[in-house]
Amino acid sequence: MELVTKVADDYLQTAESFDAARLRFMQGVWEIQARVEAVARPYEAPSSEVAQEALVKGQPLFHVSAPDVPVAEYLDAVAQLARYASEMEGLPAEQAEALRSADFTACIDAERLAGAVRSPEEFVAGVSSEMSTQGGDAVSSFAIAFVLMSALVPFLTGPSHEALESLGEFDQRAWSAGHCPVCGGAASMGRMGESTQMKGGERTLWCGLCHAEWGYERIRCVRCGSRNPDMLRYTYLEGDSAHRVHLCDECRGYTRFVFVDDLDKPVSMVVEDAVTTKLDAVASELGYTSTGDGGSSSN
Repeated sequence: MELVTKVADDYLQTAESFDAARLRFMQGVWEIQARVEAVARPYEAPSSEVAQEALVKGQPLFHVSAPDVPVAEYLDAVAQLARYASEMEGLPAEQAEALRSADFTACIDAERLAGAVRSPEEFVAGVSSEMSTQGGDAVSSFAIAFVLMSALVPFLTGPSHEALESLGEFDQRAWSAGHCPVCGGAASMGRMGESTQMKGGERTLWCGLCHAEWGYERIRCVRCGSRNPDMLRYTYLEGDSAHRVHLCDECRGYTRFVFVDDLDKPVSMVVEDAVTTKLDAVASELGYTSTGDGGSSSN
């Protein structure tokens, strides 16, 4: 948390008003998550042999050894984040009240929560649908998804680290996929590491759900796997070459990246994920999507 706070504070010194407001809001989210994560919980990581075999077969590690998410603790995290989000500056009063009074407990039990680790999207969709039928229309689906996913993060980050450690000497670059080798979620963004005179920097991807990071080819689309250099390119906002968006003309997908060589501060991927959200608008205006569903795929 110390690195996250330091990097966020550095960005706040020069951030424009809208970016600063978002970053300050996210600082509160990160503080809640850090308190939840600080509670010690047992996790049985897969053995090195099982973990390596799983990745070779294309199975995320949580699919062979999933962490247990205690229902009561998760619902408490949800309640904390819902209350905090309801106080967000600029949120209409009606939506704020609806978020504060939303009854998440009626829609989340142990069975449904167990499925959240394997398929967070299905979990969120199921809870959102049930809340809607119970009169929760006043709460936006975006707000529900944000609260549910943000509450899940601190229960996965510790086990994610342990699961990756269980791989031992396994070359993580052997996981040749744009989704997370631990939880299976789509990569949130990536980084291009420092380059040297001998070679270019290592390109890695990062998962915003469990915070795993893994190696990925430098010339390859994260969304569809295309290796055609003529269809791949980076673009960025003028004056900020440290934050770029990687575009693929085959699938019309994009992925945000931070270039360490161009950055004048330490790297916290948690903070970079928040800072680079403005690139989503850049990519969207150019006709690209974060899922890469606008064209043909290639592997």
